[in-house]
Amino acid sequence: MSCAHPAPAQMAQPDSRRAARSATVLLIGKIHDGCSTTACLVLNLSEFGLMARIAFPATVGLRVAVEMRGMPLASATIRWVNGTRVGMEFDHKQNLNPVFCLMSADGLVARAPRFPVRLKAVLRIAGRAVPVDIGNISPGGVRLSAEITVERGQTGQINVPGHDLCLFGCVRWVQDGAFGFHFSSPLPLSALSRCLQE
Repeated sequence: MSCAHPAPAQMAQPDSRRAARSATVLLIGKIHDGCSTTACLVLNLSEFGLMARIAFPATVGLRVAVEMRGMPLASATIRWVNGTRVGMEFDHKQNLNPVFCLMSADGLVARAPRFPVRLKAVLRIAGRAVPVDIGNISPGGVRLSAEITVERGQTGQINVPGHDLCLFGCVRWVQDGAFGFHFSSPLPLSALSRCLQE
């Protein structure tokens, strides 16, 4: 791993062949451990692995799959654990160029991973409080469905009962009875993790 390793409680022997430069990043990723899918905060990244903050107990040797903006699903092994921080080694060298591009190869804006959820919320928009269903969530926004007509650019506030979330934002897109609500500020990892525990 290229990540600087703190003095972890658990650590496997490092592979000296994997020495490479790493880049400091703060990106939300999606991690699969074979039983569940949750979010992680990627702190630094190289072609051979990454360091991330996670919200579930992990052990050295655990096999996972991880993805993030600009990088497809990649198999990896957790090599060290220090509290909520882990070091992962990819099975195969990754191309990181798309990770640092704001546009994808097809000319679209590169997006953070989406997490499918089934959450009830209340959207306050145009002077109304409307029950909505959240179909997926990311650090930047949610996909909503509701019996209401909205327009792109409308601003509002979404409240998620039981999760202590009150988020301001605007309608980004409208299609087939669903619409995207873009947050004014990114959703923190802790709040995203709580939503995924439903």
